[in-house]
Amino acid sequence: MTCDHFEQNLMSFTPLHIHFDTRREAHPVYQLSEDRIDDAFQRRPDLAGRVKLTISRNQENIGDHLKTADILMGAFLPKELIRSGAPRLKNIHVIGAGVEYLYPMDWLPSTVVLTNSRGVHQQKGAESILLLVLMLNNNIPAFATAQRNALWNPLYSTSLKGKTALIVGVGELGGAAAAQLRSHGLRIIGIRRSGVPHPNCDETHGPDKLNAMLPRADFVILTAPLTRETEGLIGRTQFDLMKTGAGLLNFCRAKVCDHTALKDALSSRKLSGAISDVFDPDPLPSDSYLWTVPNLFIVPHCLSSDPDRYVAMSLDLVFENAARILSAKPLINVVDVERGY
Repeated sequence: MTCDHFEQNLMSFTPLHIHFDTRREAHPVYQLSEDRIDDAFQRRPDLAGRVKLTISRNQENIGDHLKTADILMGAFLPKELIRSGAPRLKNIHVIGAGVEYLYPMDWLPSTVVLTNSRGVHQQKGAESILLLVLMLNNNIPAFATAQRNALWNPLYSTSLKGKTALIVGVGELGGAAAAQLRSHGLRIIGIRRSGVPHPNCDETHGPDKLNAMLPRADFVILTAPLTRETEGLIGRTQFDLMKTGAGLLNFCRAKVCDHTALKDALSSRKLSGAISDVFDPDPLPSDSYLWTVPNLFIVPHCLSSDPDRYVAMSLDLVFENAARILSAKPLINVVDVERGY
């Protein structure tokens, strides 16, 4: 270990034990290294001498650590060990925002609070959504299709200003995207579970109004979590309701959108273009039919993560919650396991 804080707290009281599990094969953007953990720990001098930090790779010897761990941070979780071999565990922090892959949650002890990294993507993701909406407005997916087919196909477009974006899922990311798009002159209609007005939206509605809002949108932007309610939310009915020539951006989870129906909407030119940053399976197999769908621009699920800030901000959340546990305060970024986000 490179950090003095790892594996060596021999003080008379029992320190709060935080265990990190990383994946050797993970992209460097998502790696939990000793250096990154130490940098984040140095930002929390209030925790000095009060915590013990350990790390494993690909869950090697993780069972030994879980016997005394109070907090576990990782992406792929040893569910059986958590259920039966982690008597002190109080908090599990999942790297990332989506938790649908952890369901059903029958393995999660009732005494353990699940948290995630929602909000970490907010700045970079919102900037990327602005970029992708500009691409849709300027027919870049169609130009990419023409290039593959060696076709000279001039297409002209009007300004973004004055057009309408429908954001489906106005949470941390969707709300930040609304602010970016609104600052460039778009009218923003938001769909959120609560239906409560959002300050970055011109109007906000509950999910029951989705179909009524679709014909008004020049761009439909998906930023909702994947839950029982949102799986297959955008399908043939919704594409039929959309304005002819509208654009679609999926920036949340692949299963929120019916890709077969999307293919048909693009092939029939009901939609002028679509961009997807998410696929199932991920990575998208080389033999998938989606690679050749006309006017579909494929992004390999990378535009929401900032290499310099993603892990750092996620670690800041973990150490903030460690301080809250020590002070008997409520945790932040808590996942509602009933809702799925």
